[in-house]
Amino acid sequence: MYHYLNTFEEDSVCESMLDCQRGLYRFFCDYCELSFWKSDLTTIFEQVLQDKPSFKVLSPKSIINQGGEFLQLIYIGFYLCQKTQFPPCPNPSWKDLVLKHTRKRTPSLVDRIRLLPRYLSPKEIRDPYLFLKDFYYRRQCPDWARRWNQLIEEAFTSLTFLEPEDLEGFQADFQDFHKLLEATYLIYVRHFNPEKPPGYDSFFLRYPVMF
Repeated sequence: MYHYLNTFEEDSVCESMLDCQRGLYRFFCDYCELSFWKSDLTTIFEQVLQDKPSFKVLSPKSIINQGGEFLQLIYIGFYLCQKTQFPPCPNPSWKDLVLKHTRKRTPSLVDRIRLLPRYLSPKEIRDPYLFLKDFYYRRQCPDWARRWNQLIEEAFTSLTFLEPEDLEGFQADFQDFHKLLEATYLIYVRHFNPEKPPGYDSFFLRYPVMF
């Protein structure tokens, strides 16, 4: 499994604002929307907790491919943390929390509530950089990438190999990955044009080959 999981350590995954915009568009618009990723992260974590791997919800190929997509987001978040500093949003409204085209498709308040941040604190919702700075301070970006790959590997193995403290660590890290998803999404919603970026071609973006 390890040979299929790339940490991008030798590649420049996101080195410009255009790379960042293309990657965010790919992740949140072209590949899937936020509701999918929220469900996907939860499913992968549940897969880690199972005694025996079960692929009723996500196939092995889906776990690997979507794991590679999320790996890209770890590096995009690092670029945002290091190279940008957009202002906080003191009083966020719907337009600051959910993409415009998603709001149009989900006029129901009940459906929209599911898209709101669940793991970020109120302060972090107003200023997602508070989380990003803490996230990349606690671990270097390649270390987070390796940790994510470890979680993906565990989704294919038996729970018997994990100690209780390992499970606690996995749970804490999955919460952090949920927060990363929410923080990068909020920055994208507030400060990027959600239209297709110039020169965008998903076939030529830097993604790991999983299979």
